[in-house]
Amino acid sequence: MSELRIALFDFDGTLADSVTSIIRNTQAACGEVGVSAPNEKLIRQNIGKGLMDAALDYAAGDRAMAQKIFDAYRATAHRELTSPSHQADKLFPGAQSALEALSQEGWLLGIVTNKGRFGLRAHLEIYGITELFDVTLTADDVPVKPAPDMALEALRRTGVALSRACLIGDTINDARCAMNAKMDFVGVGWGYHADDVLQEEGACYITPDFPDLVRFLNTHIPA
Repeated sequence: MSELRIALFDFDGTLADSVTSIIRNTQAACGEVGVSAPNEKLIRQNIGKGLMDAALDYAAGDRAMAQKIFDAYRATAHRELTSPSHQADKLFPGAQSALEALSQEGWLLGIVTNKGRFGLRAHLEIYGITELFDVTLTADDVPVKPAPDMALEALRRTGVALSRACLIGDTINDARCAMNAKMDFVGVGWGYHADDVLQEEGACYITPDFPDLVRFLNTHIPA
């Protein structure tokens, strides 16, 4: 019998094109607590961090204010996701087909995200892809990336060997999570951090699109 293999995906910027809602919710949360709304460039730079780490940046290191931004962001995102008129972030083109192809070829699939559990669950349900994933780890479950805990906990829960796992993501924190877990990392060419940055952070490959990613993974970790 073939050994198990698993592809662990980041969510925002890797599977979902969520920059617009992150910018909108961040600026709304900061405005709600009286902090000057950060510009889009700064928010983009902070995508991939844990929400508290990003909030500390917006609050100039004031932990009490950062907690207020954190709480306001969670509340704002919750209201938006539960609104009847909510327009969900879209998956990147080819994402669902790639996930389905990998699943059909025997891959276990996981998500390791610094997003909260509620937001992740809501989006997966909207997309109708919840059942494709064998394991999901969020900021509400274990320490956030770049700590290795999400990646290692995913392996513990699924029983997959480290050598048969790959983390796919778009930011420095994804790359460093993989590095800290001693796991192979594939960078995606459509996310929030540049290809050369991800290569400098140890990516073994930069994929230009989802069909190419499926081909690479099947070659990199054969069945």
